[in-house]
Amino acid sequence: MTQEALTQDEQRYLVHNPLEIAQILNELARNKVMLKVSFNHGADSYLTTVIEASVEKHAVYLDVSRDEGFNQRMAENHHVLFTRDEGVRIRWLSTQVSLVKLTDGPAVKIALPQNMLRMQRREFHRLATPRANPVPCRIPLVDADGHEHELHLALTDASLGGIGAISTELREDLWQQDAEFKNCKIEFPNVGTTNLTLRVANAVRVKHHDGSERMRIGFQFIEPSRGNQGLIQRYIFNLEKEEAALLAGAAKG
Repeated sequence: MTQEALTQDEQRYLVHNPLEIAQILNELARNKVMLKVSFNHGADSYLTTVIEASVEKHAVYLDVSRDEGFNQRMAENHHVLFTRDEGVRIRWLSTQVSLVKLTDGPAVKIALPQNMLRMQRREFHRLATPRANPVPCRIPLVDADGHEHELHLALTDASLGGIGAISTELREDLWQQDAEFKNCKIEFPNVGTTNLTLRVANAVRVKHHDGSERMRIGFQFIEPSRGNQGLIQRYIFNLEKEEAALLAGAAKG
């Protein structure tokens, strides 16, 4: 899928981060979401589901069609389109398609997409972080006199691409869009402490019921190292497990 084939509005929703692409695909696999596979200008098509997506293997595995002739034609094609049009719209193009045998049987193997269209407002799916024991974020600053100090923020949500946080520092000049802060420490519980560069995506002043005011800031992660990516990914995975457990408990109740 080339960016030229997309509208200007659609290009805003292109996903390039391999971690997020794998997260989206594995979420589709967990929910057994049906995807349409098509090639030969739409003359050949069938429905499939994702089995697994792996950043380490740089591969995605999907269910095969029952028609072996169809599978062979697809493997020989270099322009295979995968789409989902219901709900959150998803689309990507694969040029490397092959047939493989997994433990559970035959499967379609494609390279992890370099980019993917996902039509939703937020670039990354965000998960709420605990309110009772907020995750701390420390941002180092240097004032006009050269003195170093830290701002202490509390996370409100997190994703593979960034965080939302609350600060008692109300200076709007500090939280200008695209402002960057280096060597920021986020203490993810049961995972570890990161050392990240954060960029301000948005900031808004919010008023609490008691009349006090806070600044709500959305940050993007800027080129996190592989080690920091691993910490973020493990924490998001833990949040997803906790969310799933809460939903399962509510369903039983």
